[in-house]
Amino acid sequence: MKKLIALMLSVTMVFPLMTGCGSSTAEDAPVIIKFVHAGSNLPDDPQNVGAYYFEKILEERSNGYYDVQVYPNKQLGDTTTLLEGLQTGVIEMGDIESGPTASFVPAESFWDLPYMFVSWDNAHDMIDGEIGDLVAEKWLDAGMTVLGYNDGGFRHFVNSKRPIYTPEDLKSLKIRTMETAIMVDSLNMLGCSAIAMAFGEVYTAMQQGAIDGVEVPYNLIYTQAYYEVSKYISSTGHFFFLRHYLANSDWYESQPEDMQELIKECALEACAEQRKANYDAQMKYKEEMVTEYGMERNDVDLEPFIKIAREEIWPKYYQLVGELLGDGTEESGKEIMDRIAAASENYEIDLS
Repeated sequence: MKKLIALMLSVTMVFPLMTGCGSSTAEDAPVIIKFVHAGSNLPDDPQNVGAYYFEKILEERSNGYYDVQVYPNKQLGDTTTLLEGLQTGVIEMGDIESGPTASFVPAESFWDLPYMFVSWDNAHDMIDGEIGDLVAEKWLDAGMTVLGYNDGGFRHFVNSKRPIYTPEDLKSLKIRTMETAIMVDSLNMLGCSAIAMAFGEVYTAMQQGAIDGVEVPYNLIYTQAYYEVSKYISSTGHFFFLRHYLANSDWYESQPEDMQELIKECALEACAEQRKANYDAQMKYKEEMVTEYGMERNDVDLEPFIKIAREEIWPKYYQLVGELLGDGTEESGKEIMDRIAAASENYEIDLS
């Protein structure tokens, strides 16, 4: 709350300075959209690629009606603070990763289940379709509107002990994961000793041997320099990490109807641009971690991992899924997960 108050004060202090500049009258001034994300401020960071693409096309297509101001790299606070700003309307829009979102929208914990998708296309088709729409509806109750989804990517095991080929190889490994109950429980059931830990503490914990490894998309191995404190990458693709283009609902609905449509259109195009940049980054670092940084990457026998997920982990959460997205019953939760499993049969497994 202190961070949110500080954010509100800083925005309040800056606003008079901004409106006092130049010769434009209030009627001529563009509508400012503060667009935030917690990713890197590097120009080629996929979130930045998407955010600045959104800025460019919305300003152009609205003929200057909007002035999009991008704040990357947690400039206005960590992800929870950014969500608070979006919820209260201090911030108009943002690109927000899953994980911390569950404390605002409980249905977001649904994305934490393992092996829901077996390929990039499978993930995109389901997230952009009925399943994603079910979750997006829940955001409205929290005062935010989902304008589109984009990618963090599939998550893989990185550790300093040994390659992981089967669930048996995970035994006794202490693996850091995000601070969500479903992720911790899922990884424990897959075989490792999962440890929830703040992201900023991971490198030091690996360096000191407090944990053996972490599970992340390939690009984070590079940006967080995990190649310095670990040796093995095992391409398990056990979780799919997604992000959302969010807008404060009151602000969004206050915009002219044609501009709402334009914002949505530009958001979806920016998400597509981010997805392409993210996929290219994942494939780049997948190879460079081996060729440039001396790590060892191994492919994995995915069938036993998927079997554990769908036969042991998913049933444990049918009731919860039913409460989050169904009619409140275990049967409705099972029906949703059965549809996801059935849809995945139409895709070749590719979790790289």
